[in-house]
Amino acid sequence: RWRLKMVGDWTVPATEFSPKDCKNTALLIADEGRASTLKSVGELLKSGTRVVAIDPFYVGESKLKSRPFLFALLIAAVGDRTVGLQASQINATARWLKSQHPNESVRLVATGERLGLAAVIAAALETKAIDDVELHGSLATLKDIVQKNYSVDQKPELFCFGLLESFEMDQLTALIAPRKVQRD
Repeated sequence: RWRLKMVGDWTVPATEFSPKDCKNTALLIADEGRASTLKSVGELLKSGTRVVAIDPFYVGESKLKSRPFLFALLIAAVGDRTVGLQASQINATARWLKSQHPNESVRLVATGERLGLAAVIAAALETKAIDDVELHGSLATLKDIVQKNYSVDQKPELFCFGLLESFEMDQLTALIAPRKVQRD
């Protein structure tokens, strides 16, 4: 277990699991935090995959304690986006993993609607360090945010001004091509 230091004062909690004779690496993220990923970690380890589970901003150990959605609103008020911050932390971690294990592929595995969106955005932007993407329980459409009546205090990173106006999930996913995207 360690904390990955990002630019400035940001840190991301991480846990690495390494079986003997690793063939590849999985960067694992989940809406409920890395503590909830024990089953996924076990399955990946059995397949000979190194697993690095992280808690990007706003989830798991990186979640703010008191009314965290207000911080997300503050981030939006200064022109940044919570999902963009998460995607940049995911990409920085993926680039670091690729530098540490240059002969291994890095698969981004995301569970949940919130980090599923961050994973798609991250992989669309990072063409070299992320080799493929696996999504579990991600949004089928950005319209689900409105149709399921989510509020900013429930899932603030899904409220990204202008995203639905310009994109839809299938378009964001298409930006990852020709790399493989697996969804369930």
